Amino acid sequence: MHLRSRLLLLIYKALTAVIAPVGLLYLIRKKRRDPPYGPRKWELLGFVPVAFRRSVWFHTVSVGEVIAARPVIERFIARHPKLNVIVTTTTTTGANEALKIKGITHLFAPLDSPCAVRRFFNAVKPSHLFIMETELWPNLLDEARRHRVSVTVFNARMPEKTCMAYEKHLTLVRDLIARPLNYVIAQSADDKARFVRIGVPEERVLVANSLKYDLSPDEKLFKNARVLKKALHLTPVFGALSTHDGEEELILETFFTAREDLPGLKLVLVPRHQSGTEKAIAFLEEIGESYSRRSVIGDDLDALQGDVLIGDTFGEMEFFMGLCDLVFMGGSLIDIGGHNPLEPAYFSLPILTGPYYYNFKEQFDKLIDVEGAFLAGDNRRLYSLIKMLLGDPEKLARAGMQAFDVQQQGRGAVQKTVAFMEKALTR
Repeated sequence: MHLRSRLLLLIYKALTAVIAPVGLLYLIRKKRRDPPYGPRKWELLGFVPVAFRRSVWFHTVSVGEVIAARPVIERFIARHPKLNVIVTTTTTTGANEALKIKGITHLFAPLDSPCAVRRFFNAVKPSHLFIMETELWPNLLDEARRHRVSVTVFNARMPEKTCMAYEKHLTLVRDLIARPLNYVIAQSADDKARFVRIGVPEERVLVANSLKYDLSPDEKLFKNARVLKKALHLTPVFGALSTHDGEEELILETFFTAREDLPGLKLVLVPRHQSGTEKAIAFLEEIGESYSRRSVIGDDLDALQGDVLIGDTFGEMEFFMGLCDLVFMGGSLIDIGGHNPLEPAYFSLPILTGPYYYNFKEQFDKLIDVEGAFLAGDNRRLYSLIKMLLGDPEKLARAGMQAFDVQQQGRGAVQKTVAFMEKALTR
């Protein structure tokens, strides 16, 4: 490791050691609307209630990562039933999802403080660390190196924007991030090329496709919604899913404009955060439009009022998709990076996205190429696409089938990922 990298790592260690308790308080307050950490909050500082002679550690973050990683973890456990398997998350909602996996011990991941990370390693003694997607933290990787732990990043992705930022500090990134990695199991050839650019040897970077192609959504929820949609004559229905603050008003304005051209048009709006729900409601009440909240009306939607349904419940995304004919994936009209388009594609739903979809660039690019998804550079283009697709049932159905084909063609990532993990276990 270069001298400058050593010095900067020492400074980072000193700063994070001081900041970690503040970070703990921030997380507790920030997640106050989620299930509380309770006495388990100390796990974030590395005080874990278990001790193993040896373990294998899978690190995820929140709900989406756990859901995508679950088939891999379950298949890994089936192959190695005698190993102690640790699954860590950062969020409590992710913890609730991880607890559904049989045969694992769930712990909250330590904050990237040298003391917290060292306590964690000393307690669970991992021989191998499998990191989901992009959680590459300097203290974590340095402690893994000190303990001679093999580190593999799986379902790995690296947007071009991130790669370019890393390349500005290439020596530092090579020393602190690239060199501690034994293997990278990338989502795409482009992701592989970017990991190589930051210094991971090419022979250590493998491509298995995105695990999210192998998703297993709740089909029963979707079908139940389809039955209600037909019974209540809800058509056409535009859905805006996982929207972020700043998008809800744009979506609502676009919807009301499109409704003038498409009589009977309905909107299913599912904000990502509670603040988005509150802003959407405030906007609707200000303009005097009636609406319904999923948390208030009955399971059979018998109390549905107005043309807007706000999805303010957790764990029902498939239900909301089942009500839709066309969906927009949020976090893409503002610079968030977009959300997974493969879930609606699984249900043959055409997809719209804003210009910021770099979190799922490979998937969206494939969908856009075959017209299973469509790019809206702004809300005016979004209006045009809603009008065009919902006004042409044949084109809408064709787009849905193209989306489904892309999703199906990408399957197989779980099997490839587990096979590559077996290779990592030999190190």
